[in-house]
Amino acid sequence: MKGSASTRPEYWLAAIWCAAHLPSLAPALEDIDSINFALGLHEFDPARHQPHPPGYPIYIALGRMSLAVVSRVHAAWSHVAIDALALAFWSAIGGAIAIVAAASFFRTLSLNRTGPDAPDQITPGASTSAGAAFWGTALMAAAPLFWMTGLRPMSDMLGLAAILVALAMLAKGRRERRWLPWGAFMAGVSIGIRSQAMWLTIPLVLLTMVWQRRAGVWWLLSRPVAALAAGGVAWAVPLVVASGGVDAYMRALGTQAQLDFAGVDMVWLHPTPRRLALSLYETFVLPWATVPLAGVIALAALAGVVVLLLRGRQVLGVLLVTFGPYAIFHLLLQETVTVRYALPLVPPIAWLAARGISAIGRRAAPALSVALVVAAAMVAVPGGLAYGREAHPAFRAIADAAHRAQTDPPAAMYSHYAMLRPLQAIATPGFPVVAPQLHREWLGLVDYWRGGGTAPVWFLADPRRTDLALIDPVAREDVTRYGWTVADRPELSGIRPMTADWYRLSDPGWFAGEGWSLTPETGGEARAGAKGPDQRSIQAWVRRRDEPMHLVVGTRHLGDPGDPAARFELAIDGRVLDTWTSPVDAPNALRFVDLPDGLPGDGRYATLTVSSHPADGSRRPAPTAVRQFDIQNATRAIMGLGDGWHELEYEPATGRLWRWSSDRAVLRIAGPPRNVRLTLTGESPLRYFDAPPVVRIMAGERPIGEFRPDADFTQQILVPADALASAHGILTIVQDRAYLPGQVEGTADARRLGLRLFDIRVETVAP
Repeated sequence: MKGSASTRPEYWLAAIWCAAHLPSLAPALEDIDSINFALGLHEFDPARHQPHPPGYPIYIALGRMSLAVVSRVHAAWSHVAIDALALAFWSAIGGAIAIVAAASFFRTLSLNRTGPDAPDQITPGASTSAGAAFWGTALMAAAPLFWMTGLRPMSDMLGLAAILVALAMLAKGRRERRWLPWGAFMAGVSIGIRSQAMWLTIPLVLLTMVWQRRAGVWWLLSRPVAALAAGGVAWAVPLVVASGGVDAYMRALGTQAQLDFAGVDMVWLHPTPRRLALSLYETFVLPWATVPLAGVIALAALAGVVVLLLRGRQVLGVLLVTFGPYAIFHLLLQETVTVRYALPLVPPIAWLAARGISAIGRRAAPALSVALVVAAAMVAVPGGLAYGREAHPAFRAIADAAHRAQTDPPAAMYSHYAMLRPLQAIATPGFPVVAPQLHREWLGLVDYWRGGGTAPVWFLADPRRTDLALIDPVAREDVTRYGWTVADRPELSGIRPMTADWYRLSDPGWFAGEGWSLTPETGGEARAGAKGPDQRSIQAWVRRRDEPMHLVVGTRHLGDPGDPAARFELAIDGRVLDTWTSPVDAPNALRFVDLPDGLPGDGRYATLTVSSHPADGSRRPAPTAVRQFDIQNATRAIMGLGDGWHELEYEPATGRLWRWSSDRAVLRIAGPPRNVRLTLTGESPLRYFDAPPVVRIMAGERPIGEFRPDADFTQQILVPADALASAHGILTIVQDRAYLPGQVEGTADARRLGLRLFDIRVETVAP
């Protein structure tokens, strides 16, 4: 018995799901796309990425409807919170619609088509299949990605709802011809909400037209084809008009396409086994938030595939036609680390899992289904509650900055590119916002200081970026870091930005231009632009001072065996201070230079340059990089990393930097004759060793400190001034064992690894 709509359990499920989401809807905008949507609510212009192309006109139209209500009901809220609620409301509504539509679609799949005019027949085990339709829908509703997406101010959930409505109609259209035009129309409409909908709806439109081919060519053209076109025209024409015409819209679309492919780690651009494995993991594991839950779902889904191969191949074929093209498109051409893009694949996986469970028997299947749904909900719900309690870090940082600017305004606010949209979303924060250069954001600060600016400025930073290492670390000490309780939730992977740092930058002692390789990010930019010291002199600007100063510079020869040695030259205002040579077989060099008279002269800044050339005078390449640099008053200690240290490493997804020591690593310290505190922050060695290593700090032959790290650690060691002086400023970190990755992991990595350190710091202290 089919049952009325009011008695079908999916309606109750949808109502409960929606009610559970309304209290935890997004308290603020977050991902850059949600900010684009919010800007589009107030001024729709895809050419200016308000929102980003293709424009999402239907989503914006619905958002404006809810905005009118929310802005009246919550007039005292900030407009960022109002915009977020106006958009997120449709995610909750869309989730409820998606639940009902998914149940209808899955239930229709249980029907066996024996002919275009034959009565419905049920496949063997029909009651089991019908139960799987509900439990598959319930599992989809409890899936962590589905749950979280229902709270966000994004178009993904509403787009999925429109897709599933279209699919439900099209599935019915294979039995009842009247549903085909309606399904085709909804397919056209769904593309106006999420452009990716075309990969999920058009294949089933075509398949259903094949099923109904006996209706004749004219009927197919005048009904489903016309309906599909009408659904598309309904949003496409207003979209193009609002964009300023076809040419303007196509230019914006082309720009978006370039951005989509620029710097994106996708299989199409990087077709490696590793990238494919990561894409599969990000697509089929991260939506379930935990590996154990994802593993159980995967096993159950594979069992569902086997069941359909044995007694439901037509259903399996429909699933492949419907979801296969999107799965291929997603894995090849989308950035799979942005996990929300995998949302359309959650429904078929959930239904296949429920279908696999249903095969174990009528008594055991419901209990196991309930257990799996409850397990998914136990993972999903806490994340959703945490998401609804805390605004995104960027907006908390901007709110704090705007409040402080009322009494202590900066000269300007600079930012990383990912932070520009949040600043634009708050129209009048109380300070001028300087538009950044993409990938070279620190150069805005360079221009300000070189142009004569001396007043404090602020910088809203994406912590994943490391270009601020090109600015005096002393000037970067005044910083507030904004974390996010849900930053580690896999369902939110790919959010841009994820956290935020607010720097209040004082007048820096020095800052550098392009070509320096102080981090892997800046080094990559230097090499990509052929701007390293072997290509041209690289520059830094140092504030002139009369008191004594000292500097440290560390260089590296990047060439291959057989390349000539590199000859380096360090100069200030054209006056050569130091030269040295680095052969390929001893590539690292560390130099300390004293400036007893400081930096007298004209102008606010002295120009420091580093250049290199082949030592033999030939034209053969001798590629080089500057890896370390600092210049401070002689009253401050400066540090350089000597022998026994490996190259700095970088994780782009988080911005985390680290450096491995070997089992014997040298630190060189220069500064006044005072005690020094050495601070080491690192990872637990027990990730690599079966027992804690013994780590000793030596000043020459004199032991200074010893510790045995058995967890992540921050260790402080006080180095007496007399010990440091007798060791000529050299400290050695020694440990009694080394990790050999090449032997353990079967790779060509020949390094000897000691400690994985995230921060190494020295500072002078009072006696």
